[in-house]
This record gives sequence, C-alpha cells and structure tokens, in this order.
Amino acid sequence: MDMWNFVAGGAAIGLIAGFWEKIKAIIWRIASLFVQQIEIPTEAAHNAVVSYLIKHHKRLGLYDRMYGAIYEHHRDGRYGLVPYESYGNRGLTFWIGWFPLWFSNENERKAKSGTGGTQQQSSHDSSTARVFSTLTFLRGTLDIESILREACSEVNRMNWAVTAEEEKAKARFVIRFFPSRGNEDHDYSYGSNGLAWYQQALYRLLSHSPDQLGKGSLHRGKALTNLIFPQRVKDLIKEIELWRNNRSWYLDRGIPWKRGWLLYGPPGTGKTALARAFAEDLNMPIYVFNLAEMSNHELIKAWCEMQVNVPCIALIEDIDNVFHGRENVSRKGAGLMGLMLGGSRGNDNDNEKPRESYSPLTFDTLLNCLDGVERSDGIFTIITTNDISKVDPALGQPRKLPDGTVEFISTRPGRVDKAVELTFMEPADKKLMAKRILSDYPEPYASVLAFVERYPDLLETPAQFQ
Repeated sequence: MDMWNFVAGGAAIGLIAGFWEKIKAIIWRIASLFVQQIEIPTEAAHNAVVSYLIKHHKRLGLYDRMYGAIYEHHRDGRYGLVPYESYGNRGLTFWIGWFPLWFSNENERKAKSGTGGTQQQSSHDSSTARVFSTLTFLRGTLDIESILREACSEVNRMNWAVTAEEEKAKARFVIRFFPSRGNEDHDYSYGSNGLAWYQQALYRLLSHSPDQLGKGSLHRGKALTNLIFPQRVKDLIKEIELWRNNRSWYLDRGIPWKRGWLLYGPPGTGKTALARAFAEDLNMPIYVFNLAEMSNHELIKAWCEMQVNVPCIALIEDIDNVFHGRENVSRKGAGLMGLMLGGSRGNDNDNEKPRESYSPLTFDTLLNCLDGVERSDGIFTIITTNDISKVDPALGQPRKLPDGTVEFISTRPGRVDKAVELTFMEPADKKLMAKRILSDYPEPYASVLAFVERYPDLLETPAQFQ
C-alpha cells in the first residue's frame, strides 16, 4: 500500500509539473479578476516611478536590500568611497494609503528564473526583454496613470528648475564627459534624467548628503575672479548670465534659446579654464565632448541626453585636432580598419545600437547637433581651437571691416555667435598674477616685477608665466 501511495504521489507530482504552465495560466486568469499588473517598458519611466514611490510612500521593511560603494568626488576636493543603498533592483512593497503596491524588477526576476540576461533570449523575446519593472495591485485601488504623471512631472521640475533660487538649492554644477572616461568604474554616474547619481532618489546615501558630493571649486570665492584674464573677457560672463535667465524673452520673439562661442588662441591661454569658470560661477552643468573618440550615433545620443538638463554648457575642446575644415583628421584610416575588423559592438542594452568604434564622426552630424532640425534650446556651446584658420566657415569666420578691425561673423545664429581671442598676457595681468603668487615674498616679487618692466613685449601665455 505504501508503495502504491508513493507511485501515485509521484505520478500526481509529475502530472502537475507537466501541466504547470497551463495550471499557472488558469490561476492567473482567476487572480486577474482581482489583481492588476502593469508593465514599465522604458528605463526612464522605471527610474522616475521608483524615485517617486520611495520619496512619497511608505514601504514594507521586509525586502532584499542592495548595498554598494563607489568612488566619487567630494565638494571639499577629496576623492573617496561613498556607501549607499540602491533601490529599484529588488522587489519592494509600498503602501499607497491603505492599499499595497508590489514592485518587481523584471531583470532581477528573469535572472533568478534563468530566463534572462542573454542576447539569444532577448532576440527571440524582445517584448519581454524591454520590460524593466512591473507594478501589481488590487484592481480599483490605485490610479497608476496618476502615479506615472506625478513621477514624470517631479523629474521634469528638477530638470527645468532655472531660477536663481532653485539653482542655488540644487547645486547643478557637475562635469560629465562624452564618451565616459575609463576611470568611471560604474555605469550609473548619471541617470536618464541627466542628474548625477547621488542627486537621485534611487540611492540612499549612508554617510554623505548630496550637497557634499560632486566637483568642488578649484578656487576660493568666484572661479572667474581667480583667473587672470583681461576685463573684456571677464565681462563675457554677464552675457551668459543674461542668456540663461531670459528664456521667455527668446521664446516670445521666436529666437532659439541657445548661444555658441569659439574661444581661440595659443595653447595655455586658459580656454578650457574659462569655460569651466563660466559653468561653475553660473551653477550650470558642463558636458565635455571628445569628438575624436565619438561616432555619429554616439554624438547624437549624447546630445539628446544633455538636453534634459538645460540650461547647460557644451564644451567641445580643440576642434582643430579633429576637423580641418570638414575633414575628420583625428582617425584617418578608421573606416578601412572598421571594414577589416568588422567593427566592434559595445555592451549597451538591447534597445541601443552597437558602438561604431571604427566609424569616424562626420562634420555634417556635428552641424546637425548644433543647429539642425531638432532645436537644442538651453545649450550654450563653447568650442575651443588653437588654430582658427582650420575652422570651417559653416561654424563662422572672421571678416575685416572698412576701418581695419576684425569681427567674427556667424553663418547661422546658435552655431557660433562670437569668437573670443585669448592670447598672450598683458604686462598689467602679469603683475597681478605675480602679486597673487609672490606677495608674501618681497624679494622674489620685486624681481618678477622688474623682469616684467624690462621685457614688456615678451609673449607669454598665462600657463608659461605662472
């Protein structure tokens, strides 16, 4: 009798296992009369919803936690580990008033079940692979559309905070590099909303506050006042501030809310330092583009990402090292190399195009980003060059007026509106730098002043003189 019971039990278990998927489907159909499940197919919506729920609703303390620590810049100038708890990677239960809401990360669920994470699986089941998370709740108890609207509105309010009071409270000055530099050991330095990871509700900092993290000031006081430039150059910050604070003026007159400057002059004249000082003093994020290492697809994608965090500064350094006129000279032979090697694919997610590592950036793509069909309002573009003669006229060109003076003419407002020459130091600025560095040392200070008086026409950049 025991043997027959054992065999019958085994047969029953086998029968249930064989029909388990059908049984589960029937159970879910019955449960779906009372329970509703919502899928979120985009990363931006996933992050926005998780941040909103964490910030505004209580959560059940019984969940699998995820902790980590990454190296990050501190505002005091140091660089060290920052511990945190990460939300959204594990299942969570929230209470919306008296009713529960179950949040599930689909990548985690598929990883545990062994059905996700491979390209083979995602190619055959792309609809499942695109689901980032699911929300499950009792029918009729929650308005998910309202939650999604509020979550997206909250993200937008953070990104669109452009008044002086809101900016001061948010510490918007950050530096982001495209493509990411090799010393960034994590893929979430910045979220899809353009904010630094420590500014997002997806992370709970364990030993820091958000205003303690990020690039610190390199100087005491205002960054621009600590740089040695002629007053005509320092006055330029007033133009950027006027542009930043008057978005409605541009829109009312149908003028694109964007500007572009070209900083040119010999190496060491402070072109990059000036761009950073503008961003730091005006509390705007600065995005640094290394065009020599980017393909067309990468530049377009990065330019779109930047637009969620306007107003901001886009810095394109040493364009003469990338383009001579319209020719990309930074990666000659890259196209042939790509054909020989078949290109290389990055490790982006399944919805993104592969990285075209051997496909050089084209000048037309750069122009389209600066001023194409898609208007990039809210971006102040600064391009630097050591040799202005190599800059294509499509960006702008100098012309001589009848009285002999030279002005810079843009081919189209919003690309490059003004060229600013940063050249060798004037004697008065040399004396100012000498006083700043040597005022506590009378004899060396007097010696340098005498040197400047003796050779007033000596050509030196700020870097050389320092």
